[in-house]
Amino acid sequence: NKKSLTTDSDEIIEFEDEIFNFGVVEDKPIYPGCENVSKGERYMCFQQGIMKHIRSNFKYPAIPKEMGISEKIFVQFVIAKAGRITKALVVRGEDKHLKEEALRLVNSIPKLQAAKQRGKPVPCSFTVPINFKLQ
Repeated sequence: NKKSLTTDSDEIIEFEDEIFNFGVVEDKPIYPGCENVSKGERYMCFQQGIMKHIRSNFKYPAIPKEMGISEKIFVQFVIAKAGRITKALVVRGEDKHLKEEALRLVNSIPKLQAAKQRGKPVPCSFTVPINFKLQ
């Protein structure tokens, strides 16, 4: 899905509307605080940052808690070129209250540094599992 734009100098600039998969993008998105981590350790820092954010903002919804419902919810989302979380979608999960909480958690992830392909910011997709488990 390519778009082109002609500028005054008649050079053609091409935009890609492609959303890159996290696994294949050249420069992965960077979670706040992971900027000074070595490039090889950024993925681990990114994952730890996401999971720490989810754990510290997590609220078990009352209805599934009372009913004893435990479930792993998978949320896919896109980190836009500006670093914001967009297009969050539950790709696996049943309980509507747990799905709502999972989406709330993902949508509250702080602004990230966008992924880059050939040095330019690109949208990038990522999927996170959120395990709602009663003790």
